[in-house]
Order: sequence, then C-alpha cells, then structure tokens
Amino acid sequence: MLTVDVRSRIDPALKEEASAILKASGLDLSTAIRLFLRSVVETGGLPIDMPRPNATTLAAIREAKAGHTTRTTLEDL
Repeated sequence: MLTVDVRSRIDPALKEEASAILKASGLDLSTAIRLFLRSVVETGGLPIDMPRPNATTLAAIREAKAGHTTRTTLEDL
C-alpha cells in the first residue's frame, strides 16, 4: 500500500517535458519516480554514472553557492 507523499520543487517546463516523454513510454511521473527509487535501493546508490566535476564545473558550483548565478534555458544554448 502506498502511504507516503514525496514532494519536490522543479521547473514546470521540466516536469511537462518529462511527463510527455514518460507518457509516450506508458508511464506516469509517480511510477517513474518509484522505479528510480527502487533502482537506487537495489544498486545501493544512483543507478547512473555521475562523472567527477572538472575545474570549470567546480568553479561554477562555488559561484552558485556564493549566489552568483545566471539562468540559461535549453533554447539559449
């Protein structure tokens, strides 16, 4: 029985795009999240490879933590 709600704040456009992709695969967002979390438990960590950050990425992380950020969309790229 499902008894716990999980809430996450995400960009509305990201939710919409992900939901459309998942729907085309026959999944809803809640099911996809449950599958992801089950995979985390079964693998004992993230079920995807996470590359180590390079110097540029580390500098960007420090800037973001300091509050010096800019907003870029996929369309801007």
